[in-house]
Amino acid sequence: MPRFLHIALFAIATTLLACQPAPDAAPEYETWANASRSFTSGEVDAYRKWRALDPESEDGRRASQKLSEADARYRRGIELLERGEDGARAELLAGVAIAPMNPALYLRLARISAERGQELRAAEYYTKWLTAFPAHEDAATVRGELQALDPELAGIFTSPPEPVTPTLTESPAMPSWAVATFGVFVGLALAAALAGLSNWWRRRGVSLGELAKKNPELHPAIAYLVGSLRHELLKHRIGAAGDAIAALTEGHSSREQLDFLRSRLFSGEPLADAWASHLRAFERGLSHRVDLTRDRGFRRAGRAIKRIATLQEASIEKSRSVARLSEAHHELVRFDAELRDLTAGLVRTEVDRALLAEVKTEVLGEYHAGQVELTDFVLDVEEETELEVFRIDLILILKNIVRNAILAVGRGDEPRRVKLDVAIALEPTGEERVLLRVHDTSAETLRADTLLDRRVDRGLGLVAAAVSRYGGSITVEDGDDGFEKAVCVSFFRAFDGA
Repeated sequence: MPRFLHIALFAIATTLLACQPAPDAAPEYETWANASRSFTSGEVDAYRKWRALDPESEDGRRASQKLSEADARYRRGIELLERGEDGARAELLAGVAIAPMNPALYLRLARISAERGQELRAAEYYTKWLTAFPAHEDAATVRGELQALDPELAGIFTSPPEPVTPTLTESPAMPSWAVATFGVFVGLALAAALAGLSNWWRRRGVSLGELAKKNPELHPAIAYLVGSLRHELLKHRIGAAGDAIAALTEGHSSREQLDFLRSRLFSGEPLADAWASHLRAFERGLSHRVDLTRDRGFRRAGRAIKRIATLQEASIEKSRSVARLSEAHHELVRFDAELRDLTAGLVRTEVDRALLAEVKTEVLGEYHAGQVELTDFVLDVEEETELEVFRIDLILILKNIVRNAILAVGRGDEPRRVKLDVAIALEPTGEERVLLRVHDTSAETLRADTLLDRRVDRGLGLVAAAVSRYGGSITVEDGDDGFEKAVCVSFFRAFDGA
């Protein structure tokens, strides 16, 4: 028998044993109507209510089957996210269309988002997990991770006395046929994953430029890593020594310049060690998705660093040493310019109809938003423009506001209309501001102070925090004709050097 089948059979057996129901008192079961409503309205405890349906009833069996099907999709999507592979979004959306997500998975999503520099999304997942499992034995660790992202938000959660572990057996047990089906599925999925594991380990990442081109969600992390490398090493050590190297090359360097040159290149942390430290930071931050050995600029820069490092014990005033030093410095200056050009456009986002359409499509594709029958969803772009905001952050900001508007109009009477538009406003100073407005027909009031509320159940509070990081503002205004109100996000317009 092939080895992977042995593994599959072992996984099936252990899964079946782990899923055996524990003897408990008869629980108080949920109703299907309440459980379904909790899912469509986006409640955090929707998963618990589905699991709390009577497992012997028709609704309970249907819920168990749907939860198993959705869980497989959710886990597959998360695995693809962790690996940086394509198809993650499709898998997650497929899960959302079936049943609610196990809240235990929020922690993996939070850490993935945090690793990619997506702070707003990470904070949202951290808070969802802590809300679902406030007494979990790892809650203190998770609060610490959230604290690093948002100290004010983390302060909401207190440490409960009783540690618990989120497992599938906390809720009423699945019927035996569902357990068996689930076990077989997990076993086969595990076997397939292990069968392809060796091939996966052999796969290598792409160059930094290719990674930036294909993965806009990684732009914040890439910009931070490149900025750190340029500022700490290429500017303060390599760049600062430029005048002294030029003087040495021209043959008229002073003793002070030579001492300064040696202090910058050969004092403190060895140059090669500092370079290696930055490379490790790229590997930690971007995982296997990037392979700097495939990046010509990084390879050339690494060789230049080594050439400079070998001159530490030699007399840098000798003609051969001067030539090697000058050549290596020139290479590193060119590398710095390449990094500057690479990151120059990462934080620049074009605001056009395509961006608004992407926001609209993604929000309407969400299961709970799709339950609201909108009369109309209008997109209007007065003028295409650019902002110095990461695209991934701008989309998250707009999606949160649009989602809030759709759910608000869904609680009211028809017509249920939403409008997303972009306008340009001229300031008295001559500067221009870009206004991104989400109008809705809901009669529900929304005060300005609500937007600044940092409580976990207020998504707009997280939006306000993200907007402030880019020097923007968020307000509630009167809506255009036919709309009750508008949430307006404002940023300064970005222009090129000209």
